[in-house]
Order: sequence, then structure tokens, then C-alpha cells
Amino acid sequence: MQKVKPYHHVLLWIFIFFFILDYFLSVSETSTALAYTLFEVAIYACIFYVNLHLLIPKFLEKKGRGIYILSLFLFLILFYAVYYYLALSPDTYSDFDQDILSFMLNYTLFILISFLYWYMILFQQERQHSLSLSNEKLQAELLLLKSQISPHFLFNSLNNIYSLSVIKDDNAPVMIEKLSDLLRYIIYEGERELVPLEREVELLKNYTNLQLLKKLKGGKNMKVTTNGVNGTQHITPLLLVNIVENCFKHGDIAYNEHAVLKIDLEIKDNQLHFNTENSFNPSNKKDGIGLKNVQQQLAHYYPDKHKFNIEKTADIFKVSLQADLSP
Repeated sequence: MQKVKPYHHVLLWIFIFFFILDYFLSVSETSTALAYTLFEVAIYACIFYVNLHLLIPKFLEKKGRGIYILSLFLFLILFYAVYYYLALSPDTYSDFDQDILSFMLNYTLFILISFLYWYMILFQQERQHSLSLSNEKLQAELLLLKSQISPHFLFNSLNNIYSLSVIKDDNAPVMIEKLSDLLRYIIYEGERELVPLEREVELLKNYTNLQLLKKLKGGKNMKVTTNGVNGTQHITPLLLVNIVENCFKHGDIAYNEHAVLKIDLEIKDNQLHFNTENSFNPSNKKDGIGLKNVQQQLAHYYPDKHKFNIEKTADIFKVSLQADLSP
């Protein structure tokens, strides 16, 4: 049974106490009314908690409804015996049938209240359990997204290094060193929810420099600008690099000396403005998984706090991201 703050119970019994007291004050003196009220509240509290902590968990939950109903009947007799012999003298009520009927109604009422209280707590526990499972599922999905990012990113980088190694290019060792820095970032920073934006920008620069070591035909046309970045901003890791990686993978900068590749990052009042523009070969129909991962991460980490737009013309592909980085 889930614990509930004690003052909830206190408020409940204070309300019941004054409700019963109001009735006894109309038929008895104040001292007598107080005594009978205290006794009846004690009896009803016993009914409430015996059902909540004994009958329901021991009989209803473990042995079924039949045994539970029988236990309710037996405890009705027990409580009425205590109530009658300790609280009532023969002349208290002139009608015995009316007396026992009144007690049975009150007994049933507090049994029902305690049952509804138990059911409410049970519902809350199941709801919390469901939310916990949903959260665990969501976290697993996000980890899956990041697990897709790292191998995807690693695969393309290793391909680049392999191509240079085949032709015995002197830049191959340098690329290995830069790749190790990138992997270190992915391993130690990638699993965090937020990282300093400066580190993410450093990752982007390392990645673009790594690409330039491939001696891209259109490398001279690449332009990367950053403005307004300082040590106070934070962002979800590996978010921007997917967009940039998509520019290289699906763009034509590797083989077109007239290719276009622009990467622009600017911060204004904790608002991230990140834009990329790259030319591409119209015959390339592949979209990749990078941008889909970006959209899923944005939906989780920046719900209602971002704008993500893709614009595609005959040979130019543009991505625009705006996100609120406020804490």
C-alpha cells in the first residue's frame, strides 16, 4: 500500500468528527455528545483501517471475493457487539431494529469509503508504474537513436580513412588522430542529456577538418561561421553533427569543384539559429537516417521550443533549425 501524507487522514477524521458531533449536540448535552462522538469516530476509524489494512490485503487480494465478503460479515457482528455493549444502554434507543439498521448503514458506508480509498491508491500505483514503463521505453528509444548515430558516424569516417590508406596518403595518420578525438567525445559526452554548446561547436569543427583532409574537390567552397557562442549555453549532444554529416554524405563537395557547402551557427538571446546549405547531385535519391534522428531528438528534448525546416530545390538542399536553449 502506497504511503499517503498523514494530514489527509487527519482532515478526513476531523470532518467526520464534527459531522457526527453536530447530530449528538442536537439530542444530548455537550459532554455526552463529545463522549459519544469520540467513541463513534473511533469505531468508524477501526472499520476503515481494518478493512484497508487487513481485510482487503489478507482476504480480497489473496483469497478472493467470497472469503472477503464473509470476513466483512463477521467483522460487522464483532464491531456491532463492541458498539452496542460499550456505547449503548437499553434506553438509548427505543427501537433496536432501527439501531442495528443505522449501524449497518454506517458500517457499509465506511467499508465503501475505505474500499474506494484503496482502489484510488491502487489506480495511482498502476498509473505511476505505467508512466515509469513509458519513461523507460522512451529512454531506451533515445539510447537507440544515439547508438544509431555513433556507428553511422564511425562507419563513414572509417571509410574515409580507408580510402586514404589505400593510396598511402600522408593525411591518413592525422585523420586517425582526429577521429579518435571525435570518438572520445561521442563516448564520454554523447550519453549526457546536455553538453556545453562550445564542445558541440568544437566537435563540428573537428568533423569538418577531418573531411577536408580527404582533399575534397570542392573543399575551397566550404564556409563555416559561428557567432554568439559562449560558455553559458548548453545543447543536446550529437544533434548538430548529424545535420552537418548529412551535408557531406549526400552533397557533391567530394567530386564537384563548384560545389556549395555553408554552415552557419548563431546565438541570439539563447536562441540557436543553425543553417546549412549544400549542393547535391539530383540523381542521389537517398535521404539517410541522420535527419530523421535529429527530428526525433528535437521532439523529445525541445518540444514546442524548436523549428526545423528542410528546403530542397533542383540541386540545393537547405536545413534550418531554430531552438530555444534557455534553461
